[in-house]
Amino acid sequence: MSEIGNFYDFESTYYDKIYGLFSQDISFYKAMEASPPYLEIFAGTGRIISKFSHGIGLEINPNMLRKTSNSFIKVMGDARNLPFKRHFNTVIVGLNSLLLVPNDQKSLIFREARRVLNRNGVLFVDLINGFILKRGVYNISEFNDGRTMISLKMKAKKIKNRYRLKYSYTIKGRSKRMVEKTITIYPITFGELREMLRSGDFRIEGVYGDYDLSPYNEDSEKLLVKARAV
Repeated sequence: MSEIGNFYDFESTYYDKIYGLFSQDISFYKAMEASPPYLEIFAGTGRIISKFSHGIGLEINPNMLRKTSNSFIKVMGDARNLPFKRHFNTVIVGLNSLLLVPNDQKSLIFREARRVLNRNGVLFVDLINGFILKRGVYNISEFNDGRTMISLKMKAKKIKNRYRLKYSYTIKGRSKRMVEKTITIYPITFGELREMLRSGDFRIEGVYGDYDLSPYNEDSEKLLVKARAV
């Protein structure tokens, strides 16, 4: 099994608990006046796309689709070869998903997104500004519903042009267990992203450093891009 498959097969059980209450990115898309029909690629459990009517969520991991309680149109497939024709006015690549793909494959995703977007449709890309990751422990999430407690921490190790992320889960229910999982991400600069979008027939309309629409700079935690299909 691949590293990504192993990681998300495990996290699918807990994903909605760990990230389910996070909604800043959803508010960001709505503030941008995205219009239907919507497609989210790398949709996971549908945390984002389930909040939009007339939306489809595409996900490659079957467990992420199977174990969610979110209601949305679920399609299993590969973002590098979308099983759709031109149909959508909005495509969302949410919450760091693009970083899971090696840089030499990222352009394939943008070309596919452009192919299924109507003319003047909008693409949103949400990335952590990966080059600001430092040594040390990041507290990712705390969850407690009275029956299950989950604490999630992460360490990042830079290896050439990528990061190896080690996630540590402490899970308490009837018993307590600790699980460690690793995953690799491939960050890109804004300049690299801009060139990929230009080559994919997109025109950038907005670049933001956080969900509050603050301007992007090299020290921003986030890199949020709105691009128009041309």
